Amino acid sequence: MKRISLTIGLTCLLALGACSGTGDEATNSSEEVSQSSMNSEETGSMSKNEEAESSEEEQMEESSLKIMITEEKTEEHESHGAHVSISLENDEMNPVVLMTKIAEEEELLTEANVRFEYWKEGEEKHTYTDTEENGEGMYEGTTEISEPGTYKLKVHVEKGEELHTHKPYVLEVTES
Repeated sequence: MKRISLTIGLTCLLALGACSGTGDEATNSSEEVSQSSMNSEETGSMSKNEEAESSEEEQMEESSLKIMITEEKTEEHESHGAHVSISLENDEMNPVVLMTKIAEEEELLTEANVRFEYWKEGEEKHTYTDTEENGEGMYEGTTEISEPGTYKLKVHVEKGEELHTHKPYVLEVTES
């Protein structure tokens, strides 16, 4: 059944290539797709195209949530060290991925330990997610938020003995 679908797909690509110009590009890409598909069938592994489609499907499942982030206005903002600026946003394609930009005294803060602490409002269990630095002063982490509701989140920032701060946020999670 897979070979029939593959043959039909390749035939369509070739026909499309013939209609759109010289057909050289279409023929070459069809041969690459055909070769890649046959190799993955023979080895039992997924091709890059199949992996990308699988990853996109996972993101589509996760992106059924919409997360609105607002800064929580409290007197609780604790800071030990210099003035630190913390901003938080999420990835539009995959809203459970949170990104924070951190600056200390107007300079982007690098090599810090940054993590997200979050919990659903009314629940006691807090979850912590470590982040990875993805550029100067930019940190990214993936939460395990999977259902609608109101969540509290704190961005914790530590660097050495001199700096420890956190900033609270409220996440309104809805289904999109």
